[in-house]
Amino acid sequence: MHDGKIFAHKGFVDALGIGGASRRLVAEQWNTKVWNPGKPGPNVSEGNAQNKKGKKMKYRGHETFSIRKNWLAKGIEAVSRNPGIFMDKSFEPMDELGIGRNMVVSLRYWMRALHLVEERRNLETKKNVSEFTKLGKIIKENDKYVEEAGTLWLLQAELASERDLATSWYFFFNEFNLTEFTKEDFVSALKSFDQMNSEKTDGGKETALSSFESDFECIVNTCVSRFKNAAETDPEDNIESPFAELGLVDSVGGGRKLFRKVIPPKQNIPPLVFLALLYKMAGKTEDADKAEISETEYKNLEIPLSDIQNKKCGAGKLLNLDVITLMDILSELETRALVKVIRTAGLDVVRLEVGVTYEECVRRYYKELN
Repeated sequence: MHDGKIFAHKGFVDALGIGGASRRLVAEQWNTKVWNPGKPGPNVSEGNAQNKKGKKMKYRGHETFSIRKNWLAKGIEAVSRNPGIFMDKSFEPMDELGIGRNMVVSLRYWMRALHLVEERRNLETKKNVSEFTKLGKIIKENDKYVEEAGTLWLLQAELASERDLATSWYFFFNEFNLTEFTKEDFVSALKSFDQMNSEKTDGGKETALSSFESDFECIVNTCVSRFKNAAETDPEDNIESPFAELGLVDSVGGGRKLFRKVIPPKQNIPPLVFLALLYKMAGKTEDADKAEISETEYKNLEIPLSDIQNKKCGAGKLLNLDVITLMDILSELETRALVKVIRTAGLDVVRLEVGVTYEECVRRYYKELN
């Protein structure tokens, strides 16, 4: 239940920009021609484009495989034993991981896209290795089997904010405004986004429409549960994605194969995980000097509520929250004296504590589990 106080100021609705009826965009807005299936033509690239800032936008890096049950645990264990597992040609990763060649490529991709590892060259051995990120180290130490809900929410936020390596996931959660949609809706919108935000590389080749379609299928297979209830779930089934547990996308059914973005219940999101994302928004990480800090500087660590709800890569976008769920979580954090919601004329903000970092909030989450 809401405590009432948090909605006290009439400027809150204006600050969040949620007045009026919601409007559904239609596929025709994206002005996309009908696709003729087949192999990419001579002026079509399989899956990479370059954005206008010179960075790559990545499509179809998953080799058509969604994140499967136990895969991330396999990856964490393998990199722990052998940092060169994915790149050192003297090893055979298929034997060590127990999965096929294309699945190995896919798992390597997911480990990077989820920011569990980063790849670098070992200066001593002169070999390329996978090295755990700070978040990857924390997860390895506290939840190496990737079983906790908070771990999945953290990784969901990492994936949805990865514009370069997982462009379609970034687009789906940050740019794509349809609540209910078909495959055609998404593919048309993504193609338009790619055309507007990329400079053609590889001799002017466009990204193949099949790459956008493949990413859509992978998003659905990652986010939509194959089972309607827990009783139907086969514990031995390793095709189901652990991210389906978050319930962020559902299949509506019908002849058009309609899908819907789902707002998660407030109780499903650990408050400390949400708090960690707020500190990350403010650029307060242990690698703040290396991180790409938001262009917006938050004075006195005060983040406008409108930014939390609506800003690209903000906590609201990454976790698919509506304003009511957002305020419920903030109310709980305020009750625990972890944030302060300040209501002022025209601009309501959330004030964070000085000296706290994203990583500290993540560690505290795992500590409280024990």
